[in-house]
Amino acid sequence: MKDLPIVGNYYFNIQCENFHDPDTGRIRVRPLPGQGIPSNLVIECSKDERERYPIGTKFMTESVKVCRKPDGRMYLRAKDQMIYKIDR
Repeated sequence: MKDLPIVGNYYFNIQCENFHDPDTGRIRVRPLPGQGIPSNLVIECSKDERERYPIGTKFMTESVKVCRKPDGRMYLRAKDQMIYKIDR
């Protein structure tokens, strides 16, 4: 099993993509693989930005903070809730 990130840590210049989450039926954002952070964590960010573009659109965020919900689920919070579309 991969090492889980530590709550409170930051990761910088994270590339990510939006996707349809079958568990919630919502459009969510996740990190792209190969950046030293699990790609199964969701990134909390602007709903307007993540829903503005088609599924699979690539984004960049300046930084994310590792957080944990009261029920124990880990997630990432984008700095200022912002993601920026990139061409890739």
